[in-house]
Amino acid sequence: MKMIVLFGPQGSGNHLFSKIFALHLDVHGWKELLDPQIEGHYFRPHSTEPIAWYWTNIDKIDSSIMNGKEYAVTSISCPYMNKLNVAIPPVFNFMDKLKECNIEPIPVVIGRDRNILDIQQKRLRGGPTWGTMPQLIKWLDKMPFFISTELFFLYGKYYIKSLSQQLDFPIAWNDPQIEIMQKDDTNAKYIQYAEGGLADDLTKYFFEKAARGEIPYSKKIDLKK
Repeated sequence: MKMIVLFGPQGSGNHLFSKIFALHLDVHGWKELLDPQIEGHYFRPHSTEPIAWYWTNIDKIDSSIMNGKEYAVTSISCPYMNKLNVAIPPVFNFMDKLKECNIEPIPVVIGRDRNILDIQQKRLRGGPTWGTMPQLIKWLDKMPFFISTELFFLYGKYYIKSLSQQLDFPIAWNDPQIEIMQKDDTNAKYIQYAEGGLADDLTKYFFEKAARGEIPYSKKIDLKK
């Protein structure tokens, strides 16, 4: 049995990847996020995640946490809210208990652009909290598998297919919902037009020169001339 343990900074994509990993019929996960008939399916508090209870009752973990499946996924943000108190998730104890139950934990860390996290966490939490994640990661026995919200929005189902292969974990990468999730790009509202700088000017300069056959691309250029 295998369980993906998703964790990442607040707002990095916990809900997004919880939905993606739960899509496959062979995986026990947060199915409520996938059902448009359920009120609040787009966003639900983590307390409603089917495995959430075990995060504060680790001693109760046994094989029933898998709900009869060979594969499961759970997620938690770092830090997270525990009864309105900010807390660091007990990732180490949680995974150790899974191992005792002959369940292989697969630690997977979610990444998102740091500037976006700064803006979002200042808006919702009063200040950035993503700095707790590097501190947590350094205490892991081995490096986790890293996944990226940006790579999903860029490559969509092909990125998800690669995750399934690399993690050796069933993911319904070709499900129509994957493309729907990709179109709902939550990064777009943070992106604004930026004026070009020196790098843009140099790129245009060399491209125009090369187009006229004046500069072979392989030739080194002396910028002092």
